[in-house]
Amino acid sequence: MEPSDLPKEGLAPGAARSAEEDRWGFVSLSEEERDEIATGLDDGLLADEEWASAAFGTTNFFDQAEIIEGVLPQSARSALAELRRGSLDTVVIRGLPHDDIKTVVRSDEGSEVPPARGHAFVATVVRRLGFEYSYAKEKEGALVHNIFPTQKGATTQSNESWKVDLSLHTENAFHPLRPDFVVLYCVRTPKAPPATHLSQLRDILPRLTDEEISILREPRFTIKVVDSFLAGGEEGVRLPLSILDGGTRIPTVRWHENIRGIDKQAENAITAFSTAAKAAAQAVRLQPGDLLAFANETCLHGRDKFDASLDGSDRWLLRSYVRRDLSQLLPFTVASQPRAIRMDLTARAVS
Repeated sequence: MEPSDLPKEGLAPGAARSAEEDRWGFVSLSEEERDEIATGLDDGLLADEEWASAAFGTTNFFDQAEIIEGVLPQSARSALAELRRGSLDTVVIRGLPHDDIKTVVRSDEGSEVPPARGHAFVATVVRRLGFEYSYAKEKEGALVHNIFPTQKGATTQSNESWKVDLSLHTENAFHPLRPDFVVLYCVRTPKAPPATHLSQLRDILPRLTDEEISILREPRFTIKVVDSFLAGGEEGVRLPLSILDGGTRIPTVRWHENIRGIDKQAENAITAFSTAAKAAAQAVRLQPGDLLAFANETCLHGRDKFDASLDGSDRWLLRSYVRRDLSQLLPFTVASQPRAIRMDLTARAVS
C-alpha cells in the first residue's frame, strides 16, 4: 500500500485544521513569519558570522540557540512542546528561512559555507525538546550530522543510500541508549524530492491482533549491530530485544528490517508488524527550510530512493539526536567528549 502524503504546502495561517493535520503536528509559516524569523536570526545569533561558523555543532552554539528560542513563532513552539510531552509523535515545520548554498558538500566535515540558518534551527529545536548528544562511533561523535548520498552507501540501509528505499525503522534500534527525538532540517533537495515516510505506533497497533502484540512484547527477537558500532569490526553481532515495550496504553517500539525472531511465531509477528507499519505510513516531501522532528520510540521513519549526481550538489539534510535527560549517558562518556556515548556493544551480544 502506498503511503498518503501529508499536506504539501501546509495550511494558510489561521486556517482551520483537520484532526489528521493536528495529529501530525503540521505547521506552515507565513511569508511574514519567515521574514521576522530571518531578521531575528541574522541580527542576533548569526550576526557575528566568524564566531557562529566556528561554533556550529558545538554545545556552546546550542546554548546560545536556546536563548533565542523565541525567534520561532508560537505555532511552532506549541507543536514542539506537544511533541516533548508526548501529545504528538511528529512535528513538521514548513517554510523556515533557509540558506541558499551553492557550494558543495562531499564529506561529513560539511561544505565551504555551512548552512548557518539550518544549524540555528536545529540547535533551537533540539533545546526545545531536550539536549543534544552523539555516538563516538558515528560520524566521529559530531552533534550535528550532514546527511547526503555517497557512492559507498548507495545501496545500503543507511543515511548515505540513494539507489534503494530506506526501510521503516527507529533510529539506532540496536543501541541500549537511543534518541528520544530525531531532528532533521532540509538544506537542499532534488527537483523531485524523495518522500520521507513516517509511521506512528498508534496507527500500527490497531492493525495487529492481541496475540501478535503479546508476542512482540516478549524477548523473542534479535537485532544486528551495524558495522560502524562494532568495537573490532566483528561480523554478525546480534543483541536480544523486545520489539514492543513500555505501558499498555502508551507502548514504545524498536524496529529495523534486520530484526529476526527466535521461533516461527516470532517471525510471523515480525511479518505482521512490518505489513501494519507500511500500511500506516504517511509521507512528507521535505523542501529547503522544512524541519521534521519525531519521537523515536513511537514513530518509525524511512525514505524513498532518489537520483543523485554525487558531485556535491545532491540532497542535503542536517540531523541531530535528542535526549530529554542526559544522566543515563554519563557513565559512557569521557571528559574530552562529554556528549558522545562510548559503549562496548559486543559484550551485550547473544551467543
